[in-house]
Amino acid sequence: MSTAIEITDVTLRDGLQDQPQVLSTADKIQIADLLVQAGYHNLELGSFMRADRVPQMADTEAFLAAWPTSHIRRHVLVPNARGLDRALTTDADTLVFVVSASNAHNRANLNRSTDESLEALIPLVRRAKDNGRQVLGAVSTAFGCPYQGAISPAEVSHVMDAYLNAGVDGVILADTIGSATPPIFTDILHAAVTRISPSRIGLHLHDSGTGLEPLIDIALDAGIFQFDTAIGGLGGCPFAPGAPGNLKAEDLIPYLDSKGYTTGIDYRKLPTIALSLGIALGQHTVPRDTLHS
Repeated sequence: MSTAIEITDVTLRDGLQDQPQVLSTADKIQIADLLVQAGYHNLELGSFMRADRVPQMADTEAFLAAWPTSHIRRHVLVPNARGLDRALTTDADTLVFVVSASNAHNRANLNRSTDESLEALIPLVRRAKDNGRQVLGAVSTAFGCPYQGAISPAEVSHVMDAYLNAGVDGVILADTIGSATPPIFTDILHAAVTRISPSRIGLHLHDSGTGLEPLIDIALDAGIFQFDTAIGGLGGCPFAPGAPGNLKAEDLIPYLDSKGYTTGIDYRKLPTIALSLGIALGQHTVPRDTLHS
């Protein structure tokens, strides 16, 4: 039997967060419906960052309320205690906390040091779990930082250990600026799988254009079968200068299919979603190379 891969679509959160256009709630619902029709079961739909910092996510509560589902796991990004207050007023299934392995990036992203974020984490995770939510901990800049440069396995492990002590259900390692090379990637994953089962690790990769297949193969060989993708490779990080777009769904899913893995997603439907998304963003298509600025 082929191995099942879990794909979480992040188009409607990470994909939109640095776009100049603010997509309407109705347009977001249309894209979410198309993703479900293509076979997705995990969608990251928004975040609870301050609206003045990330206006593209200002309607997250309204979006979740207008798009109730019982068979789709709906993920949201939660940056802090105020974000958790907002998240718990919704029926989002999975709450994703984020802390950077890089202290410099954490200050740019969350206006506090890495250790300050980690100190605040335990009561937030416990409160989220007491409210019946699945909790994931994302390690941003796990493979490189636009301010600091190289990230060590020890820095990644420091954040992972805090997450695990707080009781998260799983950890996501994020290559925020698409800087991972196979040696760096291998070292970080080795440190990660000594702390937690690979079945509880997900990867959030950004594509600098150098080709991600070697990294995907390293992850699969390590037993990691959870990946985030975005339609058209859309996305980036507004607090990481030069960050490229996300791992492109149209690349990853056929690649996994060719290697005998199953995702449950019909990649033949993805170009239609890309076209609809491009129209909603005021483009005729979603041209990958023009969406990373």
